[in-house]
Amino acid sequence: MKSHISVPVQTSQFLELANFLRTNNDPRDPVDVIVTAIDYWLDNASWKPELLSEISSDDRGYQWKSLFLVHGTQIRMQYKGTFFYAKVEGDEIIYNGESISPGSMVNKITGTSRNAWRDLWIKRPSDQEWKSALGCRPESKEISEKLLQELDEFE
Repeated sequence: MKSHISVPVQTSQFLELANFLRTNNDPRDPVDVIVTAIDYWLDNASWKPELLSEISSDDRGYQWKSLFLVHGTQIRMQYKGTFFYAKVEGDEIIYNGESISPGSMVNKITGTSRNAWRDLWIKRPSDQEWKSALGCRPESKEISEKLLQELDEFE
């Protein structure tokens, strides 16, 4: 006879699993499925490093060239007097329920080819105000500083 231990699982999560199995006509006991899930994790954790450390939402985000947009970042564009919004969810930008790139978002909104760096505004979770995407680019600060330096030298 095998020995057993009890592992606390949130009731809502256990009921969600049981409902999922019932909805999908899976006759297995939810407890057996949990054991299968643990076996799966053990079989895969050694070659999937993401299973070995918890990924917080702070580690998630969308990499847009040199600009990293953290999970929860809001993206906005104004076009013909209307504001259009998207949000970074996990590692994707979601616009109207679809994963999309910044350039595709701008082009979809306008129906033309536009520069997303110029047209999009960004508000990260830590920001108080909206900022232009171009102004958020790390290299834009270097370019601005260089231009100011050249202007000082010119005068």
